[in-house]
This record gives sequence, C-alpha cells and structure tokens, in this order.
Amino acid sequence: MSDRIQPISLGERIDAIDVLRGVALLGILLLNVRTFALPSAAYSSPMVAGNDSAADSAVFMIVQLCADQKFMAIFSLLFGVGLVIFTTRAESRTGQSGPLHYRRMGWLLVIGLCHGWLLWWGDILFGYALCGMLVYPLRRLPPLVQFLGGVSLLLVGTAVWFVLGAMIVLGGPEVIAEVSTMNTPTPDMLVAEQLAWGGGWVDQSPTRIELAVMLESWAFLSWVMWRSAGLMLIGMACFRWGLFDVARHWRVHGGMLLVGFGVGLPLVWHGIGVHQASGWSGVESVFVDTLWNYWGSIGVAAGWIGLVLLFCRINSAAIAHTALASVGRMALSNYLAQSVLCGVIFYGWGFGYYGHFGYAEQMVVVACIWAAQLVWSPLWLSLFRFGPMEWAWRSLSYWRAQPMRRSSLHSST
Repeated sequence: MSDRIQPISLGERIDAIDVLRGVALLGILLLNVRTFALPSAAYSSPMVAGNDSAADSAVFMIVQLCADQKFMAIFSLLFGVGLVIFTTRAESRTGQSGPLHYRRMGWLLVIGLCHGWLLWWGDILFGYALCGMLVYPLRRLPPLVQFLGGVSLLLVGTAVWFVLGAMIVLGGPEVIAEVSTMNTPTPDMLVAEQLAWGGGWVDQSPTRIELAVMLESWAFLSWVMWRSAGLMLIGMACFRWGLFDVARHWRVHGGMLLVGFGVGLPLVWHGIGVHQASGWSGVESVFVDTLWNYWGSIGVAAGWIGLVLLFCRINSAAIAHTALASVGRMALSNYLAQSVLCGVIFYGWGFGYYGHFGYAEQMVVVACIWAAQLVWSPLWLSLFRFGPMEWAWRSLSYWRAQPMRRSSLHSST
C-alpha cells in the first residue's frame, strides 16, 4: 500500500458517471440562465418578466416540467457517488481519507464563496461542500440504511418547509406580504435589480452578496441541506447497489426511465397546475406548492438517469459519449465558465442584455454555451489531464501542484 495520496488515474474513471455529470451540468444552465437574464423572482414565476409570448410560456413550462430541480438532483446523487469513489480509493492506498476529504471540501467551500460573492449569487458549491462534510461519516453504512437515511432527510426537509409556511401565515398580513414578494416583487424591487444587474461589477456587489448570503444561510438550513444531503446518501446507496453501472441489464435502466418519468412527471405537472391556479403568488406558492416538484423532480431525475445510461450503451454514439463525458470531467471548470459567459452576456459589466431576453430567447444563449462546452471540453482534455479549475482544486487538496499535460508520466484524474 502506497503512503502517498494521489488523484485517480484516467483508467480508473467510470465513463457513465462522467456522461451523467456532463448531462446534469448542461441541464442546470436551462434554469440558471434565468437568474442572469431576468429578475431573480423570474426563476420560479413566469408572472414577473420574460413571459411575453406563447413561445416564452411554452419554454417556461417545459423547463419547469423537465429540468427545474431535476438536474440538480442528479448532481446531488452524483456528489454522493463521487464521495464514495474518492474516499474508497484514498483508503485503499493510504488507509485513510478524512484529512484529504475535509481539505478537499474546505477548498470547494472557498471556491463557492468566491463564486457567489464575486460573480453569481446562485452558487451551489458552498452548500455542496458543507453537505459533503456532513455525510462523510455515513459513507460506510449499509446501502439500505443510507437510502432510508436519505429519504428521512428529504422528509425532514418537507416538514421544515411546511412549518415555515405555517409560521409565516401565523405572522400576520405584514409578514405574509413580505414573503410573497419572493415570487411577486414590488416595482421598486424590480427597479433595484435592474439598476444592479445593469450596472458595473461594483454597483451590483451589494445585491449579489445579499442574495448569496441568503442562499448560504437560511435557504441552506431550510432547504438545501436536507435535500442535497439526503440525495447524496441516496446516491451512495444506489451506486453501491450497482444502479449506475451501465453493464447492468437494460431492463434496470429502462425501469428507472419508465417508473421515474411515469411517477415524477405527473407530480410535477400537478404542481405546475397548482401554481397556475394561485397565479404563482402568495405564501403557499412559495412554500407548500413547491413540494410537488420537490418530490416529483426526484422521480424525473431517476428517469433522466435511466435514459442517459441506456444512451451510454449505444456504441454508435461514441463521439457524443466522449463529448458529454469530457464536459462531466471538467464539471467545475464548465460550471464556473457558464457563470462567466452569462455574466458577460447579460450583466452591465459585459454586453448588458439584462432584461432583454425572454424565456424562449434565453434558449439560444443556452444552446450556444452548450455547443461551446461540448467542443472545448474534449479539445482541452486531448491536451491536458483535467480542467483548469479541477487542476487548481486538486493541487490545493493534495498540497502539491498536479501534473497538467497529458504527456506527463504522473497519475492524474
């Protein structure tokens, strides 16, 4: 057993996991682009802005049905998978993984803070780093215990959301009115966001930091922690059961596709109908009504996973597999690059197209970024062992600069 901890080699990677991660990374842009192009409330409500045509309405509904929280769920599941793979291999080489894991999560937390405070308030890396620290001690539990523990955390998150909604109702009209502005902001709030995102980097810093802190504090404690940590545990269990193994009989993944979509899509669709009935406004729309998607999105995520793993079995799609796997292997670099590109396009310190693109027009931006990342990721990895941010993260985690070029004789990830 070697006493020197090193990243995993290219031969040790699991291609199907990389493909899944690539699909999830591209999919989350369908939602994240909204927070760059329109007021923050437009992320979850079509009544705020960007819903001026039938095409906008159709795109909003399709994205809500097929993407909202679904690809983030896949990312959370895969984060749990990655934690098991990473710590198991570290322990097989050195007999321990704790110091390396917590150092790795610590640097991810720093990257997330910098991302959220300096570039885009919607960062999820901070929350993932904290959840990764929390679930680490549970990595060796039996898979069934991990699965049930994950479901229990999801149930706790549901209860927390119910209780918060009830407490706000009990708070009286003033509290209800204040919370309702999360989906239906006042004209003054919309003007403030217009001035912030349409201005320079310094001008938008107070708004960006305020929203980032909100996401890192009460949103993390009331929503992100329970959902993300719960799905990470479920991901660990499913990986150990072999559900992410593309060599499993096709019926396993076909069943995931049919059952996941068959159960998840009707739940999400019903939730959209409930939102529409309330005009996408009010306390229930912010809290209780979102729970249809909270649970339905997990089913849809399972359906997407089944579909992608079936796609991975198609030998004639090798070029697409390679492109998607490359995006997944560079997930951190590509995630941050999406923020940079969207900032350049929409923010005042860039081209300043904030408020100009509705939901349908945003899909053009998404398609262009997808195309760029599907092209540059395999090209980059044909020369280098990992993406630039992956290199920085791993070098910091291992306390030594990792070999970057593929010509190096050293091990890599």
